[in-house]
Amino acid sequence: MSDAQAQADPAATSDSRRGRTPALSQVEVERLFRTAVALFNGARYWHAHEAWETLWRAAPDEERDFYQGLVQVAAGLLHLQRRNMRGARNKLAEGLEKLQPYAPAHQGVFVNELIGEARRLLDDLEAGYLPYLIPPVIRFADADHPDFSR
Repeated sequence: MSDAQAQADPAATSDSRRGRTPALSQVEVERLFRTAVALFNGARYWHAHEAWETLWRAAPDEERDFYQGLVQVAAGLLHLQRRNMRGARNKLAEGLEKLQPYAPAHQGVFVNELIGEARRLLDDLEAGYLPYLIPPVIRFADADHPDFSR
């Protein structure tokens, strides 16, 4: 961004410095969100993380913590797959904190179920156990948001 552009729109400068991107269309948000859920449900945590991060960067303020929580839970599960217990603990704890305000459901998914599964894994990690990873599944709460992961 040039100095002239920064002077013309200071908000754009601060947004770009915070890693924000322009807003996405509602159709693109829904497509990317459903893709991320399907990737997550397929235990492809890195790819789900990347899709949710794209949404997080473009999200309005009131949705940013929701996407960041999903990003962090996916990152925690990726760390767990790679046997990085410290990284798994840290990211799962951060993700749970971000997602809690969105329970029981948000954007058509059962957030409370994801929180419960992540909490179970985190409790095992904090007790010094390597949890057996039965991949959590994100379920859609209503027929308007079908679960395409099956």
